[in-house]
Amino acid sequence: CPIRVLNVNGHKYMFGGRCNKYANIRKKKVFDEGAVIDYIEKRNDILFRECAPDPSTLIRKKDFIVGVPRCFSFYSLWPLYAWFFHTLGVETFVSKDISHEGTARVESSYCFPAEIAHGAVQDIFESKMDYIFLPHFRDMESYEENVPANFCPITQSLPYYIKKAFPEIPEEKYLAPVVSFMYGLEKASEPFIAMAATLGFSESEAKAAFHIAYEKQMESFARLTTLGKQALAEARLAKRPVIAILGRPYNSFTADANMGIPRKYTSRGYSVIPYDILPFEDQAIYPNMYWYYGQQDMKAGTLLKREDNIFVTYISNFSCAPDSFMLHYLKWIMGTKPFLILELDSHTADAGVDTRIEAFLDIIEGYRSKLTDIREERYDNGLRFINNPGEDLHIKNSLTGEKIPIKNNPRVKLLLSNMGRLSAELIGATIRGLGIHAQTMPVPDIYTLQLARNHASGKECLPSHLVLGSTLKYLSSDQYRKDEIYVLFVPTTTGPCRTGQYFVFYENLFKDLRLENVVVFTMDSDNSYTELGPEFTKYAWWAALIADYMKDVETSLRTCAADPASAMALYDQLWQKMIGVAENDITKVLPVLKEIAGTISEIPLARKMEDCPKVLIVGEIYVRRDDFAVDELIQQFSKHGIVGKVSNVTEWFYYCDFVRHYELKKRLGLMPWYRRVFAKEFRDIIDWNIEHAYKKNVEKNIRNTLNVTGLVPRTPHNMDTIMKNTEKHFVGYDLYSEISISSGVAATAMMDGYSGIVNISPFACLIGRVIEGLFTPWARERKYPAISIEIDGNLLPPNVLSKLEIFMLNVKRFRGKGDSHSMVEQNGAKSAGIDRKIIR
Repeated sequence: CPIRVLNVNGHKYMFGGRCNKYANIRKKKVFDEGAVIDYIEKRNDILFRECAPDPSTLIRKKDFIVGVPRCFSFYSLWPLYAWFFHTLGVETFVSKDISHEGTARVESSYCFPAEIAHGAVQDIFESKMDYIFLPHFRDMESYEENVPANFCPITQSLPYYIKKAFPEIPEEKYLAPVVSFMYGLEKASEPFIAMAATLGFSESEAKAAFHIAYEKQMESFARLTTLGKQALAEARLAKRPVIAILGRPYNSFTADANMGIPRKYTSRGYSVIPYDILPFEDQAIYPNMYWYYGQQDMKAGTLLKREDNIFVTYISNFSCAPDSFMLHYLKWIMGTKPFLILELDSHTADAGVDTRIEAFLDIIEGYRSKLTDIREERYDNGLRFINNPGEDLHIKNSLTGEKIPIKNNPRVKLLLSNMGRLSAELIGATIRGLGIHAQTMPVPDIYTLQLARNHASGKECLPSHLVLGSTLKYLSSDQYRKDEIYVLFVPTTTGPCRTGQYFVFYENLFKDLRLENVVVFTMDSDNSYTELGPEFTKYAWWAALIADYMKDVETSLRTCAADPASAMALYDQLWQKMIGVAENDITKVLPVLKEIAGTISEIPLARKMEDCPKVLIVGEIYVRRDDFAVDELIQQFSKHGIVGKVSNVTEWFYYCDFVRHYELKKRLGLMPWYRRVFAKEFRDIIDWNIEHAYKKNVEKNIRNTLNVTGLVPRTPHNMDTIMKNTEKHFVGYDLYSEISISSGVAATAMMDGYSGIVNISPFACLIGRVIEGLFTPWARERKYPAISIEIDGNLLPPNVLSKLEIFMLNVKRFRGKGDSHSMVEQNGAKSAGIDRKIIR
């Protein structure tokens, strides 16, 4: 720390220290320093010194140097990386400083650790290293059965957005292997072997180096676990409370990011323990925790809840998406036991952190003095949704043993959130046709949003608030009946986006609210949402496609109709006719759809759709389809004669199918060739091809039927082409996220004649920010109109509307022709994020 010494009347006063060292001297505070142990320092010694190679023993085989930025996976896997290069005979250079010039290069509003990563890469760049090592840190071996252990989109996307932020560094200078241990050691070694080949090493050399490096990494983990058991045992015997630091290694255990928090505790006489050394493997945690560090944090929290002398400090960062849900879980885990959350960013003041730590230590002392054996129990209504193979869908009351059928039971009502009026209403109708009493909740409003915020922290993303608010609003309306059972349908994923945490959050929040007759039902994107069986999957596919193309017709009508108001009134009448057909058999809807298309084609138009400039709206799937979230944007485009084409919901399903097919081929490739034809994966690929052909045929029939309206804009549909563009310009196939599909489809659309791209996402959405960080510089380089807008549920503020006006002017001048000479600069603005709350 830079210490200032003030001499006043012969007395020295020292200012500027982050810890309590000089305050202790001034105030003559004394404690037994020998009893205070910094286990974080011991952890880092094991990771970076004891289990890392000695640079002086390097036998150089190549004359180049690989620069390694101190960021993200560096703080977990340094032994693996260091020993791999050391064994190959390659010298490594670890970044020393966090350059402010580098942090200024960010192309989006990333979290604090991502800013640090830019600064570390700048240091490597200025040191003129030959290569920069930036791994795609994808996943680790999971602590949980049948749940992956991946990393957030910001962590995974590191090499991709760094490349866009540092365009002067040639592509071949980046070393960006995919670090993935999901499929075992041999598969994990392949990206490292491929990387070594580009450096001039043979496969045998690289394989041998990787196995040595992996053994050293496992040795470091074993030593850390031994240290953790020792720390736990000593903490139980310590006279003073011990502080466990939770968070992530890259924001909690490095002075670059943790603002000296561990030292703030040790200089006050409290030992500190890093969470990732604790022996917590067998601790039960909340379901579907698919983040690796999240699994560690939650298991550590569960372990420490029962440790009377250890108290948790959780280090988070502003706009950390996983923490927006994990901090709720930690609260439920800890119950009445106090814990501290410190949220840091590049603007956090040191004094504020000191004040909160001092207050926390006072609270700990008060809690310990009144510690009782009061048992904490949470309410549970006992209702469980059961979807076992071979059984009919039903709800089981675990308290009474009652089995409640779902089909043809008027007592059970399935609630569907309104992710776009058209798709929600049509899918609801098809579900009713299957004998399930489905109710589509109305389009949200500001009151809906406020209901949700009453029970949330505000850090969660907008879609989670809209679903929660809609549910609470319905349950407080006159439609609610206490003798009915309500099944809330929540689609889910297995990461890296936080969508898969919604249902966990709702289930536990509903316990807090003591809702007696509500149960949550989920369907998983990993299975392409097939849990309700092939009949539902078929009907839902028809419904989603029709809703997508009818949404295209609706947005085009709003722009092109001579009288938009009367056109939309007729459109709504025709839509209700569609709902009636869907409740019987939606697969027989084509004749009715043809009749509707004919009626719409007779609506007088002020302009032809093909003559209008077209903007593709991509980004997070919920807000781009939810009418409450996206409608103001579409209104703006319609007023200016621009067709705002919203990316299809079915685009996401196609992408899920693409990922499923990619994963099946990957797993099949792990087997010996003579076993592949008999493998389940081989049969699954055949089934996938049949299913894909059916889906494409249905889409072709619906698209051709509605094309007669002249209001369906042409958009990219070939997923192979889209994903090739994704891999060529943005990210690799192994980043399973809307980042991949949205970036790829946006680039494909611009190359196919679109006039602009809008990347829309909830406020602080990692998906949206990474898309912005990847697509914005790509579009800027090609002079393509592009804008990123974050939605928080309120009206678009004036600064965003101003940027939107400039964007629309550029779209009109561009018109898919690539003439950039008449386009207007947006004052150097790289984003249009919303950070003000405006209540309408």
